[in-house]
Amino acid sequence: MTEPLDSKLFKIIVLITGANLLVLAIRDIILENKIYDFLLWNLFLGFLPLLLAYILWRYSAKWNKYVLIFGSLVWLFFYPNSPYMISDLMHVDPNDPAVLYDTLILFSFAMLSLFYGFLSLKFMYALFKKLSGKKLANMTIIAALVLSSVGFYLGRVLRLNSWDIFTEPFKVMHDVFEHLWPISKNPSAYIIMLLFGGIQFMLLIMMKDVNDIEGESVTE
Repeated sequence: MTEPLDSKLFKIIVLITGANLLVLAIRDIILENKIYDFLLWNLFLGFLPLLLAYILWRYSAKWNKYVLIFGSLVWLFFYPNSPYMISDLMHVDPNDPAVLYDTLILFSFAMLSLFYGFLSLKFMYALFKKLSGKKLANMTIIAALVLSSVGFYLGRVLRLNSWDIFTEPFKVMHDVFEHLWPISKNPSAYIIMLLFGGIQFMLLIMMKDVNDIEGESVTE
């Protein structure tokens, strides 16, 4: 199976991640506050799906299908953390003199986290395509996008975390059912989830198309 993450891409990821961390550190020093240091934790959570996907892909030949299924479910629960950082843009204070600088930092962190997530999708697609074929691989990607859209809304509005499904499963189910059912009770929630899912799908397609023309002449 072809390696989805070559050494060149790995170096780019490390470089861009380091640059983001450095820019945030410079902001903390210059403005003498750390109000955006929560981005560090959110970025770590956004990185977890990539780490989990890489481990599953790397050791797929050594683990039985039950371990891989369990690992895939864990990945699926944590995947929404990657695109979730897009919503951190709401923390920008328009009245702050450093609003432009802060906006760029938040946007950069969000895009990096989103890239982590999309790269994890690439690993999981390669894994499921190898194990069960292209159809299941495509279904996995669709499931991830749908779940991340729901997770985005529940995390931002209900303030639920990915690990809550393991620590407080009944409370999570109660809150979700109470808030989202019936659909007519809160239609705006579904509109937001649909919009967020559409944005992810659009960005994913754009990244794929850019990748497809790599090495080809733009004038052809």
